Amino acid sequence: MNHFLTKSGVGLALIQEPWVYRKHIRSLNIRNGRIFYDTTCDIPRVCFLVLGGVQTRKLTQYTSRDVVTVQVTLQLGGDCRTVVFCSAYLPYDAADLPPSRELVSLVDYTNRNNLPLVIGCDANAHNVCRGSSNTNQRGRALLEYFVTTDLSVLNRGTKPTFVVSSRQEIIDITLVTSSIESLMTGWRVSDEESLSDRRYIQFQVKADRHVIPSRRNPRATRWGAYCADLEEAFGGRMTQIETTDDIGMELKA
Repeated sequence: MNHFLTKSGVGLALIQEPWVYRKHIRSLNIRNGRIFYDTTCDIPRVCFLVLGGVQTRKLTQYTSRDVVTVQVTLQLGGDCRTVVFCSAYLPYDAADLPPSRELVSLVDYTNRNNLPLVIGCDANAHNVCRGSSNTNQRGRALLEYFVTTDLSVLNRGTKPTFVVSSRQEIIDITLVTSSIESLMTGWRVSDEESLSDRRYIQFQVKADRHVIPSRRNPRATRWGAYCADLEEAFGGRMTQIETTDDIGMELKA
């Protein structure tokens, strides 16, 4: 599981292998948030959780059982920018070496459109370059792909992200493009108990506080009270106004 938190108080969680029961993801508190995943499959292996008032849009063309992609509008450096977030799972038993075609397609899309990209990935791959105990074929294939892209690995240190009684390993990685890398801070593997064999990964983005503009809903207006307030403000009952001449007469009164 990868967890992302902006300084503006908006929480985003990029989650891999969530608990699924009867085709729905369970055990997540989404009372004040939204959850995105592929609702067309029986057992989605990734999801994306948003807590906070930000503008979001799921990119359905880059969402499947193992990948979920969401565009999020954030205030970065005083500017309103669209950032693409992806939660990805790369199956250890896949017939082909990673990355998946879905992930490659997404990276190509963000590159063509000059969009910042943040990926939280359960890679199921080892590479000593990011602190793993060894390098396997999957880890070597991923590294060879990364060097052909604008992606950088945020992982720091050798603290394991996968822990069971018999072994510990680093198989979860966080990737970002150069256009947003300088805004990412505080990457760490948390000591908080996750109640699973994976550890939480936490980091922040230096985003400004996002202000949601207020709006009015005319359908919710109490027109009787509104007219009474106007009459009080104008010192008495207003006459019937039906034409522009009536407006002129009222202004002269």
